[in-house]
Amino acid sequence: MKKTLLALALALVPAFAFAQSAGFAGRASVEADYIIVKGLHLSVGEEIRSNDNFSALGSLRTTVGLSYKPINFLKVGVGYTLINPWKNGKGIELADESTVKYYGFWAPKHRFFADVTGIVRFGDVQLSLRERMQLDHNADTGMNIYQDPRNKVALRSRLGVKYKGWRMVEPYANFELRTQLNGAWGSYSGSPQTKKDGTTYYKYTPAGYTHVYNDRYRGEIGVDLNFGTHHTLNPYLLLDYLSEYEIDTNKKGTKFYSAGYTNLFRVSLGIGYTFNF
Repeated sequence: MKKTLLALALALVPAFAFAQSAGFAGRASVEADYIIVKGLHLSVGEEIRSNDNFSALGSLRTTVGLSYKPINFLKVGVGYTLINPWKNGKGIELADESTVKYYGFWAPKHRFFADVTGIVRFGDVQLSLRERMQLDHNADTGMNIYQDPRNKVALRSRLGVKYKGWRMVEPYANFELRTQLNGAWGSYSGSPQTKKDGTTYYKYTPAGYTHVYNDRYRGEIGVDLNFGTHHTLNPYLLLDYLSEYEIDTNKKGTKFYSAGYTNLFRVSLGIGYTFNF
C-alpha cells in the first residue's frame, strides 16, 4: 500500500510542475444506499462544492443511481445528476442611480452516466477498473455552441486499489483519466481584422465537435471508516490536473479570437457520509 501511494504521488509531480495556476476547494456529501435485492442497489445523494480557494459556493449536485452486481468481479450502473452551479450575475443599477445591486443565479446542467466496473481480489487487496461514459447537457439557451457542445460526452477511466484487511478502516487510492470525446473544433483564415475596441479576430469556419483529448488527470487518496453495518464516513483528498481546450468565438461562429489550453492544478478536501439500509 505504501508503494502504491508513493507511486501515485510521484505521478502527479509533473502535473503540479506544469500547471499554470493552482486552486484549493472543498466538498461535502451525504448519501443513502438502499439494497433492493441482493446485488441491486438504489442510491440517492446530495453534494455541495466550493469555488476555488473557498471563495464562494460552487455548486449543488443531486444524484440518483442504480447499480447491480451480477457476479463478484463485475458491477454495472446507471445514474443521473442534477448539477446546479452558482453563477454571479452582473450588477443592476437602481432607479436613483446611486446604488448597484448584484445578484446570483443557478445555472442547471443535466448529467447522465453509465459505467461498468471490474473487481479482482488478491487476499486483502482489492483492485478495480471502472469505465464510465457520461453526457452533460447544458440547458442554457444563451450559451455559445461554437465554443462548447450543448451535449458534452466524456469517458472516465479509473484504476483503484483498496486494502480490506482491517474491519472498520479501508484505505484506498485511485487514479482517473477523463477524455473529452466531442470538443468544439474549427479553423481560422484570412488577414486579422481589428474591432473598434482593439480586439483582433479572424474569419472562422466551424468544423463541428471532433476534438478528442484528455482534459483531466486525477489522483485520489482516502479512507472508508465503517461504523457498524449502516454508517460509513469517507474523508478524502483529490489532486486534479486540468487541461481544458478553450475556443473564443462570437455566438454566430464567424469570428475567431483565440484558442488554447488552460491548465490548472486543484487540490480538493472532501468528506462524505453514507447510510446503508
